[in-house]
Amino acid sequence: MKSKNTYILLLFCIILSSVFVLTKKETGKFDIGAESAILVDATTGKILFAKNAEKKLPPASMTKMMTEYLVLEAIENGQISWETTTQISEYAYTISSNPNFAGVQLNKEKLYTVRELYEAMAIHSDNGTTITLAELIAGTEGEFVKKMNAKAKEIGLTEYKFVNATGLSNRDLGENYPDGTAPDADNILSARSAALLAKKLIQDFPQALEIASIGQDELDSVQVSNSNLMLEEQSSEYDYLKYEGVDGLKTGWTAEAGYCFTGTAMQNGHRLISVVMKTSSKDSRFTETRKLFDYGFRKL
Repeated sequence: MKSKNTYILLLFCIILSSVFVLTKKETGKFDIGAESAILVDATTGKILFAKNAEKKLPPASMTKMMTEYLVLEAIENGQISWETTTQISEYAYTISSNPNFAGVQLNKEKLYTVRELYEAMAIHSDNGTTITLAELIAGTEGEFVKKMNAKAKEIGLTEYKFVNATGLSNRDLGENYPDGTAPDADNILSARSAALLAKKLIQDFPQALEIASIGQDELDSVQVSNSNLMLEEQSSEYDYLKYEGVDGLKTGWTAEAGYCFTGTAMQNGHRLISVVMKTSSKDSRFTETRKLFDYGFRKL
């Protein structure tokens, strides 16, 4: 009997060992072609995958998630409404007129609604409209940056530094870089902090996802496309990048940041949030995100 029990125990240990070796082997094969990456269960906050997730890197236009949060908060608090109108400043016009930056050339004479400005920012990553919203809420972009950093501290981000509302490098802004920041400064986020910001944004303001999931929009009679090519609403030319359940959230690119993407997808009632930072190409930020989502939804 003793011999039989010993045999059973030995067999159990062999099976258990095999499971751990297999798990380790599978994890070893799974890598993400990004400087930094993270995958999080949006409901529990559990980290399902991480690679250099605490590394501080420029987030490019993923910065705009914080701008979106503060705009939606200002609407909720009654400071502004979706129908509030404003004109763009000379600074915002200068940025919007630069073909090197994402956006649509804005009209200095037109009154734009907050909804028009927000949708251009969230869908097309427009920089001029982002600056206009920051100035509307705080008076100047410099004052808005203070709000960004205060909110980051409030919601518990650990690796961050905001120096402007758009995610451009301050070097790109020339003499218009915000007061209180350095002329050559960049925004800083880790993948972990970007994921937490995304989680907070979509939990506190579900309408952020409703807008982020719009594939095509129009501003000043100009058709603008969503920079998130994983959306199922995208045109058929991007079928190879689309992913079931993706409904957000924010792309980013600068020379310093590389290609970045904070993504979110829901399948069978489970929502995942992913971040990839400093990938090598426009497509790779989406193909690497696909790897994360495939991995995460298999684990759930």
